[in-house]
Amino acid sequence: MRRFILAVLTLLVPSAAHAQQAFYSHDNYTQYELLEPASGKFAITYYVTERRPGSLYLLNQTRSGSAGSDISVFDPQTGKPLKFDYMSGAELSASGMTGRFDPKEHYIRAHLPRPVPENGEGRVKILKTYEDEKSYYVEGEDIVFRRSLGIARNAIVLPKGYRLVSSNVAAQMFTRPDGRLTISFEHGHGYAADVTVRARASGVLPLSRPLLEQAFSSLKTLYDLQADPPGGAITHEFVNERPGSEVSLLRPSGLAEDFMVTDVDSGLRLTVERRGTRTFAVLKTHIFQGGSARLRITGPMRAGTVIRTGDTLEWTGMPVTVRLFVLLPAGWDVLSVSVPATVATQPDGRVGVQIYNQPLPLSKVSIRAAKR
Repeated sequence: MRRFILAVLTLLVPSAAHAQQAFYSHDNYTQYELLEPASGKFAITYYVTERRPGSLYLLNQTRSGSAGSDISVFDPQTGKPLKFDYMSGAELSASGMTGRFDPKEHYIRAHLPRPVPENGEGRVKILKTYEDEKSYYVEGEDIVFRRSLGIARNAIVLPKGYRLVSSNVAAQMFTRPDGRLTISFEHGHGYAADVTVRARASGVLPLSRPLLEQAFSSLKTLYDLQADPPGGAITHEFVNERPGSEVSLLRPSGLAEDFMVTDVDSGLRLTVERRGTRTFAVLKTHIFQGGSARLRITGPMRAGTVIRTGDTLEWTGMPVTVRLFVLLPAGWDVLSVSVPATVATQPDGRVGVQIYNQPLPLSKVSIRAAKR
């Protein structure tokens, strides 16, 4: 077993290091709740992560042109408040923090509950209110939210009693229990999306059937393919919010029986138990109401998942994820992808296929590649 673990880590680390930026680029999530229209204010809920091992803080800059207030910070693992400072860039530099800070801008410095572990991360939930009349304003009969959003996963919540007039992003739309309409989306760009949403007063909206907010889901999977011999490794991450001391695992398509589960918050490996047809990870820290656990499943692909025929390679799966990243072997290029996707060449020259915003369950995906 020790040799197996070392082999898996050897396979995962070099490739994952190059694919890390793409695999983790959609981790953060922002919700904008539009407040009283004439105020120019919107409340923000921001889920953000810090991955530099040993880090004790997470920094979040207030966007230039926005005035920040009503700030609070929480640990998503426990739901408990975290200590934070709201400081100018000049104050941060004077406090001994390293980095390049604009001396006139302001930053939230969240104190992490523990140093970021190797092979793990520090998660933070930030609540704050912005006043920005250039982003949120009244225009005739309409209210307008117009903002460049660099975070890929977002939700915009209209004030109660407002109907949607237009949205320039393809999104899920649903009414919350309090009657507010929500526009939720994830964009697959490598750059900020210029979002414009218009709404108009219309009285109380009827409730829609409850939906699973797709952009809020944290599910993501990396398939790291190899050609010789055909196969590869899988990394799958998700957040579980159900209280308890164990988590039921829905394994990604093509994962072999020998795999590992890691608690990303602590970086510790977890015990895996199989009971009949179900598999559970036993947590070292109990999840209480309002808390969560972020888990990572890693392991080799099952034999036959990747098929090589001479100079062509094919991977087919039915992933249980809304975010999929398939990294082709070195020296191979895309021939075909069966669903809409983006393609990006990594710093080491390997080609990555990225699939975002897929409904669950994701339909069968097939990717074919040719040897360069």
